[in-house]
Amino acid sequence: MPDIPQRLALDLQRAQQDLQRERERTQKLLAELDRQNAELDRLRSSVHRESNSRLLAEEALDETRDRLQLAVEAARLALWDWQLPTPQVFLTARWGEMLADVAMEGNWSMADLQARIHPDDRKAFDDLHRTLLSNERRHAVSQYRVRTSDGWLWVENHAMVAEHDARGRPLRLMGTLADIGERKRAEAEGERARQLAEQASRAKSEFLANISHEVRTPLNALMGLTRLLMDSPLNPEQKNWLELMDSSAHALLGLLNDVLDLSRIEAGKLSIERVRFDLRQVLQDVGALYAEQARAKPLDWSLDMAPGLPQHMQGDPGRLRQVLSNLLSNALKFTPRGGCIHVTADVVHQGAVSRLRLQVQDSGVGISPKQQVTIFDAFTQADASTARRFGGSGLGLAICSRLVRLMGGEIGLQSALGQGSTFTVTLPLNDTTATENATLTAPTELDEMAQVGDRFAGLRVLVAEDHPVNELLMRQLLQRLGCTVLLARDGEQAVEQWSHGGIDLVLMDVQMPGTNGLQATHRIRELEKTLGRPHTPIVAVTANAMNGDREACLAAGMDGYTPKPVGPKALMRALDEALRVPGQPVPPVAPRDEPAPEPHTPSAAGALDVAKLRRRLDGDEETLRQLAQAMRTDLSQRLRQLDGALQTQDADRAVAHAHGLKGSLGSMTAERGARLAKGLELAALARDWHLFERALPLMQAEAQALDKALAALLSSPPGA
Repeated sequence: MPDIPQRLALDLQRAQQDLQRERERTQKLLAELDRQNAELDRLRSSVHRESNSRLLAEEALDETRDRLQLAVEAARLALWDWQLPTPQVFLTARWGEMLADVAMEGNWSMADLQARIHPDDRKAFDDLHRTLLSNERRHAVSQYRVRTSDGWLWVENHAMVAEHDARGRPLRLMGTLADIGERKRAEAEGERARQLAEQASRAKSEFLANISHEVRTPLNALMGLTRLLMDSPLNPEQKNWLELMDSSAHALLGLLNDVLDLSRIEAGKLSIERVRFDLRQVLQDVGALYAEQARAKPLDWSLDMAPGLPQHMQGDPGRLRQVLSNLLSNALKFTPRGGCIHVTADVVHQGAVSRLRLQVQDSGVGISPKQQVTIFDAFTQADASTARRFGGSGLGLAICSRLVRLMGGEIGLQSALGQGSTFTVTLPLNDTTATENATLTAPTELDEMAQVGDRFAGLRVLVAEDHPVNELLMRQLLQRLGCTVLLARDGEQAVEQWSHGGIDLVLMDVQMPGTNGLQATHRIRELEKTLGRPHTPIVAVTANAMNGDREACLAAGMDGYTPKPVGPKALMRALDEALRVPGQPVPPVAPRDEPAPEPHTPSAAGALDVAKLRRRLDGDEETLRQLAQAMRTDLSQRLRQLDGALQTQDADRAVAHAHGLKGSLGSMTAERGARLAKGLELAALARDWHLFERALPLMQAEAQALDKALAALLSSPPGA
């Protein structure tokens, strides 16, 4: 009995503990219930928002469809939709309007549509669909004529692949059709007008040439007889008359020569020579002739040739003399006694391009702004009184302007009435510096490399280049100069190699993966300051040859710049300039006569100029085959990357691989492919994906031709 209260107390204690646990469990359940209720409220709110968003999206979609429909109607376009492989094509009501038929949307059979195509345009229609169905392109455009109830109508078809199946085959084609009849009529009228204008220009030029030749015969007789009479006994008055006759005859002969030149230029029959000539000698000869006339007038005369003016250039020395003579003749004619004529010749740099600039400045009567607009037109003078006071036909400046354009240059004028005139002529310099890359494969360059001797022997040169083709070429050129070559595939490796020491010079590519050439150069320059190491010459070797690229390289701390593809002479000059000690002249390469231009060969017209590449490598067949194999591999990889960049519209990726392809193709003498790669690079830089998409198939087709040429090279016996 005494144990009963104790048991009851224990039971009560256990009951209280159980009750406490139940309370805690109940509280947890209530908390979980509150959480579930909160989650349910959140889900209800989310569903409500989603419902509202869907309604808003449907309203926006309806609004977009309405805008699209209005835009299509405003543009007067017919939409078509072809679900493959059915033979039916859905067309909107506009198609019926264009055909002058029932304006109602519906399905048309493909056979009926093909039957309406003009027989001469069937190929354009078939090619468009073949290109899309074969997956050659995603978009295509073609123009053709279709039969309507009252004749033929020109239409322009913009088509695209809208859907693909699991295997990537086209499932659905869509596009628009536009009536371009008015445009075609305008183009035809413009073409007829152009042909009539050309015919009239040819007729005028032929007439002037015939008249010039017909008048020249009696004029020559007149001039000859005048000279004979001047040799006979004459009194002073008769001698004066004959001198006036002879002067007038020479003036007429000059006019006929100008007329003949003008007619040849307008008829496109005047050819411009491209020979190597002594530029300074030409300027001195022309200047000496007119200097005597200026001093006789008298006039203050000066001819200044800038110190940097090259001794030689490529061009037409005869036409250059003619242009300069015409300008100096006018300056002498229109500058009064006691005035001055100042002629200057120098070189102006526009990015990586250098141009010859000639200026003829006088203190003559000047030309008003209104008259300057037409001063370079044929038979145009400053005003009517000028012809009576000074003489002339108004052809000289017209001929100068057209000759300068034919030579690839420009002519400009700065003048004011009573304050004299300054005529400025700029021409492509084409000296031995500017034409370096144009003569990369001349056999003379290899001879000059042999004549360099040991000037570069023993130099340890670090080549930072990420492209295997360019790396091979650069290594071969440097080894022929006696250099020891070290290699780096990116900017990080270049900095690491340099940090080990013993590098005499760095040839640094600008665009490399990871750390680029500019960044690597900046890091090297900072380490030089931090570690107290001597300055290491760095030369930029890059396919970037746009305005500002050279300045960007020099601003980054580089000592020189040479664009790709790099030839022997360009490389030697870059080494000389980078290694030059201030105040010490650059050792000259032994001068040689300019080689005759290489004849155009069929191989040079193809994707790859094998003969040119073999000469560049000095007949090294092993290196040639290594380059061919490396180029095939790189070409395939780059094209895949470019296609992937187009699909994802990754501009940085596209620029990097187009730039790399441009440099390697240029080094491999695949000039056509290098130009296409440059076009892709520019399109990617501008993020013009429409242009990029149109250019990429051209690059792919060129790559196929290049791959065949490389495969043929690898399969042929050495030297074939």
